[in-house]
Amino acid sequence: MELILQYPELLGAALIAALLAVNLTKGLSQQNSLPTWLTEPASAAISILPIAYGGKLVTWLNLAGYRNNSAFATLSSLKVYPCLTSALLFFVAPATIVLPLTIIFFFSADLVLFLKVKKRQKQIRESLPQALDLMVLCVDAGLGLDAAIRRIASERTAISSALESELLTLGRDILLGVGRERAYQELYNRTGVEELKALTSALNQSAKLGLSIARILRSQAEFQRTKLSQKAEEKAAKLPIYMAFPLWFCVMPALMVILLAPSIITFMQNVPVSISSGTIAGL
Repeated sequence: MELILQYPELLGAALIAALLAVNLTKGLSQQNSLPTWLTEPASAAISILPIAYGGKLVTWLNLAGYRNNSAFATLSSLKVYPCLTSALLFFVAPATIVLPLTIIFFFSADLVLFLKVKKRQKQIRESLPQALDLMVLCVDAGLGLDAAIRRIASERTAISSALESELLTLGRDILLGVGRERAYQELYNRTGVEELKALTSALNQSAKLGLSIARILRSQAEFQRTKLSQKAEEKAAKLPIYMAFPLWFCVMPALMVILLAPSIITFMQNVPVSISSGTIAGL
């Protein structure tokens, strides 16, 4: 409180930084373009870093679904400007506090982006069996595989919006003349989901060998459901291990206090009486 009263400009800088972070996050989530005078310095600052790190950020943006031209610039702004704002604290706080805070602000955007990638991949992975069932229905009704993909992607169904957008992009690529193998490979590159890679490999093999598309899709749907159920069983089997720490260090101490506290209190009250009686008997 004294620090704020002595340096009121810090409160204003913190408010400006918070508003800037909220606006930048909103711009990244809605894929809106920010002013170039704001994003170009941040992009130039990030470009100084190693190329591998920049390529990793671009890959994560692609996997998270942020594929417009301003996505990387917005992410760079989310990384650079909070760091610059926290660097102002060097004038009033020791470096041992400001430096870790700056590092946290710099990599917090990476953590949020990584979590978004994992969440999107999970949505695609969980919605894939339902999409395959719908594709089986469309193929059994007489539609071709490409028409079934476009039909599922163009209508609102029970599958997630992330998988719908990816299937829509896949259908457009095939419609524009892109080869099937290349379109399937691009689908995997855009999502990073191994289940889609297995599905596209099975579809390529069925096209080469002349197998039934409906049978392949049905078997893939059953395989994906079995895989999801096995992952759920694996998580359930690991649950006792995860519960061991809170059980022993949070629940057991409180339980021991509840059970032993009355006995300890009674013992402490009787100890002086027994000691005094023993002293009197000795005399």
